[in-house]
Amino acid sequence: MTHRLVGTLAAAGLSLAGIVAAAPSAHAATCYADGCHHKSPTTTGCNGDAITARSKTAPDGTIVELRYSATCRAAWGRVRNSHVGAEAFVENTQGRYDSQFVSTGRDVFTLMVNDRGVQARACYAPNGGSDFTACTGWY
Repeated sequence: MTHRLVGTLAAAGLSLAGIVAAAPSAHAATCYADGCHHKSPTTTGCNGDAITARSKTAPDGTIVELRYSATCRAAWGRVRNSHVGAEAFVENTQGRYDSQFVSTGRDVFTLMVNDRGVQARACYAPNGGSDFTACTGWY
């Protein structure tokens, strides 16, 4: 009985190992550089290797971040710890930009802009518009 149980457990372990080994690899990014313009970092997979390249805290405690993907060569803005109605903004030195408003909760991120061969920055406006109270440095 003990040998049969050990054999059954060993077989189950090998079966599980085969399932784990056959698991698909991480989601590959689906855009690059200017091809990422105005696309979501989450649906394209660009958020998979994202770093916070620059960050700034506004006087009201809101954190604005410039997020960057080396795989996609694209950047986007993210606002954290904010409020409904606040705006996150990202722009690059080519004049491309995107902005998103916090509609629920306290956080929001923008769509992406190209960051290949150019620089980008992210900004925060507490009540929308171009009244930015905090911008990250360029990256």
